[in-house]
Amino acid sequence: MASKNEQDNSPSFVEDDDISQSNRISSSTATVSPARNVGEKTKKPPDATHGLKFESKLLTLFCIRALGAGYKFKLSREREDLGGKFDDVIFQYQVLDDTSEGKHWHYRYLQAKHKQNESDKINATHLLNDNDKGDFSLPKYFRSFCMIRRRGEDIHDCILCTNISFDLNNFQEKGIELVSIDDQPEDILEFGPQQKTLRYKLKFTEELRRKALNKWSDIDHLAKKLQTCVGDKQTTDTRNGGIFSRYHVALIEEKVIDSATKKFHEDFVNGKESLSNGAQQLRQTLNNLAENDWKNWEFKLNNTFGRQSNDKINPLPFKISEEDLDAFLDKFVFVVNMPNEEQFEAILQTHDVSKYYPKDKCEQQTIRLLHKVSAKFSNNFTLTSEEAKKILLDGVTNNSSQHQAKLENEVGFNDDAKNDMAVKLKPFLDSKRIGQIITPAPKHTAVKVVSAIKKMQEDNKTGNLLVVTQSCLEDRDDRERWKNILKLKTDSQHFLVVVCDNETPNPEDYADLVPDEHMDNKVIFIGRNGIDGMMDDIIYEELNENSQTAILKKTITFQGTVLTVGDLVGNQPDKVIDYFSIEELLFQKKTVNIPPSHTSECEESLYIKRQLTMTFHKSFENKLAERLNCTIDELHEKCRITSQGEIKWFVENQDNESIWEEIENLTDEGMSNAIDESQLICLDEGRERIQIVIISGVAGTGKSTILSHYYMEMKRVKPDHWIIRINLVEQQKILLQLVTASEDNAVDFIVKQLHIVADESPFSRSLLRHRIETGDRIAFMFDGFDEISHRCQQNVIRLMKILARKKMIKLYVTTRPHIADELQFELSQLAHHLQILAEKDQIDYLVRYWKSNLQEMEMENKSIIIQTFAESLVRRVSQTLRDEEKSFIGVPLQCRILAECYQSELEKQIINNNVTACETLVNQHFDLKSLYERLLDTKRRIFREEKAESPSFNQVGSCAMDFLIDDIESHLTKLAIETLVVERRDVTTLWPSQQQYFHSAAEKSEKENKITELGVKYGLIVLSKSTEKSEVQFLHRTYAEYLFARYLHRGMDINNFDTSQLLSKKPESDLVINEVLVEKKYDGVRVFLNFMLKKTEDKKIKLPKRLHKFAKSLEEHIKSLPRHASPRDRHTNALTVALQTSNLFQFLLDCLDETLNETERKRVVRSAFQHHFHFSTFLYRSNGRLFQRVLSYYDDADAVDVERIVKKLLHEPLTAIYSPDSSYVIVWNNERAKDVVEEMLKFMEKNGENLKHVLKPEHSGFSSMHTSVTLLHFFIFNEYYNCLLSQFLRFLSSIYADDHNFTELLDFTLNMQDYNNDNWTFPSNNGIEKTLDILRDLSRPRVMEGLCHLALVTDLFEKYYQPSLADDEDSLKAPARMTRLHWAAFNGDVEAIESIGDRTCSMDDSFTPFYVAAARHHREICHKILSLFKTSLTDDELRRHVTKYKGFIHKAMWDAIYFHNLTMFQLILQSTKQALGRHYLMALLKSEKPLDLPVTKEFFFHRYNFLSLKNGKELFKITAKVLLDDGSQEEYADLNDLVFHKKDIHFLEARIILNNIEEETFHRMVEVNGLENCTKRFLDYTVVWGFRLLSTVIARFTLNQRREFINIITSPNIPTYQSNQNNQ
Repeated sequence: MASKNEQDNSPSFVEDDDISQSNRISSSTATVSPARNVGEKTKKPPDATHGLKFESKLLTLFCIRALGAGYKFKLSREREDLGGKFDDVIFQYQVLDDTSEGKHWHYRYLQAKHKQNESDKINATHLLNDNDKGDFSLPKYFRSFCMIRRRGEDIHDCILCTNISFDLNNFQEKGIELVSIDDQPEDILEFGPQQKTLRYKLKFTEELRRKALNKWSDIDHLAKKLQTCVGDKQTTDTRNGGIFSRYHVALIEEKVIDSATKKFHEDFVNGKESLSNGAQQLRQTLNNLAENDWKNWEFKLNNTFGRQSNDKINPLPFKISEEDLDAFLDKFVFVVNMPNEEQFEAILQTHDVSKYYPKDKCEQQTIRLLHKVSAKFSNNFTLTSEEAKKILLDGVTNNSSQHQAKLENEVGFNDDAKNDMAVKLKPFLDSKRIGQIITPAPKHTAVKVVSAIKKMQEDNKTGNLLVVTQSCLEDRDDRERWKNILKLKTDSQHFLVVVCDNETPNPEDYADLVPDEHMDNKVIFIGRNGIDGMMDDIIYEELNENSQTAILKKTITFQGTVLTVGDLVGNQPDKVIDYFSIEELLFQKKTVNIPPSHTSECEESLYIKRQLTMTFHKSFENKLAERLNCTIDELHEKCRITSQGEIKWFVENQDNESIWEEIENLTDEGMSNAIDESQLICLDEGRERIQIVIISGVAGTGKSTILSHYYMEMKRVKPDHWIIRINLVEQQKILLQLVTASEDNAVDFIVKQLHIVADESPFSRSLLRHRIETGDRIAFMFDGFDEISHRCQQNVIRLMKILARKKMIKLYVTTRPHIADELQFELSQLAHHLQILAEKDQIDYLVRYWKSNLQEMEMENKSIIIQTFAESLVRRVSQTLRDEEKSFIGVPLQCRILAECYQSELEKQIINNNVTACETLVNQHFDLKSLYERLLDTKRRIFREEKAESPSFNQVGSCAMDFLIDDIESHLTKLAIETLVVERRDVTTLWPSQQQYFHSAAEKSEKENKITELGVKYGLIVLSKSTEKSEVQFLHRTYAEYLFARYLHRGMDINNFDTSQLLSKKPESDLVINEVLVEKKYDGVRVFLNFMLKKTEDKKIKLPKRLHKFAKSLEEHIKSLPRHASPRDRHTNALTVALQTSNLFQFLLDCLDETLNETERKRVVRSAFQHHFHFSTFLYRSNGRLFQRVLSYYDDADAVDVERIVKKLLHEPLTAIYSPDSSYVIVWNNERAKDVVEEMLKFMEKNGENLKHVLKPEHSGFSSMHTSVTLLHFFIFNEYYNCLLSQFLRFLSSIYADDHNFTELLDFTLNMQDYNNDNWTFPSNNGIEKTLDILRDLSRPRVMEGLCHLALVTDLFEKYYQPSLADDEDSLKAPARMTRLHWAAFNGDVEAIESIGDRTCSMDDSFTPFYVAAARHHREICHKILSLFKTSLTDDELRRHVTKYKGFIHKAMWDAIYFHNLTMFQLILQSTKQALGRHYLMALLKSEKPLDLPVTKEFFFHRYNFLSLKNGKELFKITAKVLLDDGSQEEYADLNDLVFHKKDIHFLEARIILNNIEEETFHRMVEVNGLENCTKRFLDYTVVWGFRLLSTVIARFTLNQRREFINIITSPNIPTYQSNQNNQ
């Protein structure tokens, strides 16, 4: 081995002593010793380790190049037992074959000889010297070859290599020929032309061959060695590489030496045939050497002799043959001029290591490789290809591991994630060499992939994993290195995971990394985009516990509060935290800030707690059912209204629209429940809460302020709730972009378009999306719904509807009342209306405001003066501000304006120490116009004194300041127009741009910014806080409305003839008329404009010329109206819309009057009020003076117009259903409505002929909906209109010339006393006395005669009717209807009744003597008459008079009921029972109400039973008294029968009847009938109705009855009833 010849650099280094002696003996005649040819000694100090270093580097070379050549190998060193003298390097590698196994091992044996003195030469003598210590002794190498060959191994070659070369002088002489094999392929020992390394094989002459065959045999060598050991009594040495080390086992195994006797084995001595060939040949050699002396040799065997130390046993050698010699010469290779030890390292570095490492790393890696290989062989004599590959790629794998560790330090995944990735990877890897994984997080998906591959490697015990970035493959040299790495053949796969910064490359571009012959190797590119790749995502659930904990503990600034991510995501972190959130929270070193929503200023110190109302009350659904003519249950089949005002619909389209109209009517009636503002802030899911809160209020009521207050309160109580406030005006442009409104689109729109959170914060956006999609802890506040365009409103409604589907999302929206109806309907939620501040609260606000602003004024009595001043100011405003102004501008804004405007006045009071009421307020008059004018005056003053910081000016400065203020107010007016007018082209029309050609665009912009800054100082606008672009908005929308109205007023002012050119152009006029004077969003502008326009007197006015074009536009506007306007859009033109603003309405009419002739203006005005316009609008929004002016345009109206006006203004409103509370009184009983009605009467008197076809005087049949009946009933029974009754009856008398028809009309109407639910107070005589008085004045005696029965039943008969007296002109003659029998009954003359022969007066007239006697309370006469009829009439005839309409008994009883004549009612019942019997009485009591009489609208279903009427309790008491006069059980049974006789009675009617029964009577009825029978009677209404009725009376049961009732209903025999459909 190399180390044996490393001690000396002298020329004799190449030979040992034995060789030297041999040479001296064999070459005695030579003049020059061969040793001298080796050369001179070098001056370099000797290196004792150079041979070992050379060997180590040679081993490293074999490792690297064998791996590069793709060998699967084992590399051994220092195994003389295997390689003999070829033991420095033993290289065995697998080759394929045709055997069953398909492969076998191929062997290369190498002996290295490194010389420090490279000038030394090898001559033939060195080669032929048979000396085991000779470095280049062919005999010893031949013997080792033969030993190897005897084992049967497939030998590739046996190599002797050295860094020196040959001395060829005596080669031919010695019979040796060198044959070059440099042209044959060599994988390992090839160093390029620059090194001049040469490879040879040897060729012997015949003579040398014979010598070799005779002398080089190992068997001769072994025989001599045995002889030497015996002769010298040496112990056999098996350790030092001698011949015994190769054959000691075989000597024992093949029975040459007996280890027990330590002599030759008996079989060997005796020469048994069973001996091996080797043993037999050794025996023969011993015989030749020592004849028979050898048989008794005795050996000294060492302890290891014969013991096997490896799996290979060298058999005993044979005598060599020609074949052996030929094989040796074929396999033996002599390599000379090898690189020396130092060059070797450089070659490794530049030619080998550079294939796998960058140039700058090669030196370091070469040193590492040499060290690792040396260290490996220091403990082990064998190195496998797998181990070699690990050593070679250790630097690569270390870099990969470091990269992996860096990635794994950022994020970790749990076992489930790794297993899932492994499952996904398996088919992916099975089908592709190069693949892609597409992921938003390449680095972190790589962690999963690496973990999965490692798991797969653990399962399969194979695999080599490397992770690199894509940058490592971009350079050509880098790519070549990775190709080399991936080519390395091992027992396992190469997995190369390439992490891309962005997009993954096309796999085809990298196909050369893994060619077809390396199919097992896999390259996986992981990037963000790619083609046909496996998809992967990083989700929260896959992270390990440490990573999840790190995320959840991350702190976030959430709307001003520091919270953890865990606080915000709750128990569903996996639903919120996507990969981009993970990246933001774990890897980015920045603070996540979710900003608070922008809120309008809300000074908590000034905030006054508010009250709201909602027009819902306990009886709301009952009243709605009445209006819809259905039962509660039937209503609940269509909708339900919760106590929070939520409307749950079960019908769609037209059905719910019709129901909603009635809900609107109910809400208009004004009944409401007061609600504390705190009830609307509830965020507790466990409590009853209102999901949608619509806050309605006029301008300035504090809608935005209360939202700000809610926001702060909600955040204070629930800081983890996301409260999102959206200023709809600011977001209008964005909201208009909402095209489609699916749930997904809406969520995307909110998250991406509204910029609620920073676009660059994935976590914020993901959290917002999750909160919206789940409704978890989130509320939306939409402020200013009324201030955006209609199209934008529709988008917002769609958005809110989608949000409302998530029941947990709380929604707030603010609006002015004129838009509230649409919001309520669309959102199915009744609105909450902000109430005005009470005077106490107003005073409190002013005091707080001034105390806060005047803190620096330390004056005596300051607090007292502030309090007194506030009280005086509020009181004076309350006294002088008109109601319509109060209804427009809310008290909170009014307080703010007053506080600002009167602060300077208050300061004077404080300075003067005036504790009394301020005298300047005593005569102060407040209206809307003056209030805002004073506000502007205050702003001007403050701007002068404080903002401009110039308390005084000279004349020039003052003038300049005036100009500046004009410019500011002009700019503010422009901003007002831009705020209120949506379309830019309309803004340009109203405010044309002023071209300034001498100013550049930049100069114009700079000027605009400066004037805007000054406008902010002025105090009406502020810079917007929520927009990226610097924009401004008004502190309150009413400021913009006021400025816009003031601008328009300059053009409309009829007294302004010169200065203003506004409205002088048609586009301006068209825009103002078609939009500003019509659309709802300009309501505020119109209100201000109305107060600015002066009231016009009834004198002719002169219009400025510019307004002629305005009038023309108004005319065209009205003429262009569609012929059939939608009923839901009744006010479609400027004129009808202006009805609410009287001054503006008058101004428009003045414009038409001044520019059109009489015919044209009548046509135009009538066009404005055509079609679906409701003239009832004049009742609610106008006055008599305006109505009179409108009617003046109808002074020649035709019958159609007259009918429409009368029906729309009187008939239809009077036939509407009103609540029994105060709504009717609110509509009708006020002076404004009375003035309108009075003008209406005058109009009717002028158009009597045209009204005849409406009033139909020629007809005698009437109903409650007949126009004449409706109007007559109104004037008779509403005492508020008592002053107009005479006028109306006079008009009606002129229409109804026929006495009979007029009488029928009056009779029918006077019987309608209960009609319309007693919405007014009836006169004491039910209106009959007033009617008779007027009829007498109108000289209509026949009509009075027809009404005599009503006078009789109301005790007025004697005032108007007397027997014929010639001298009494005032009294009406006795009515023709009064016969002698009637007069006898009237006077109670029993004798006269009995003496008059014609007792059977006509029965066709229900006004009989019985009626008169009953009305006059003559019981005896009633009894006599009925007794007579009982004997003279058949049973059928008598029953008809008892039960049928206009039967004389039936008529008398029902008149007594209608006119509340209870004595008459009781007398009729008693007489019927006594004269006709109990059965006729029961038939009378069960009789139905007259069908042609009106149905009371309080309970439309009470068509039959008088016991359910308003005075039903009194009537039942009388009925019970008559029926139970003797207290028999049979009579109580009759009472039960009376109550329960109708099976189709409505539940509500039955409940009223039961409630009208007195306690004692009720208990007796139950007792007599039996509770079980009573229960059955209840259940006969159906089980549902029955139990509902029972629930109303169970409280009236006694304790025993309740116990019995429980037993009854829990009994299995409880009575059931199959209901018919009519009872549902």
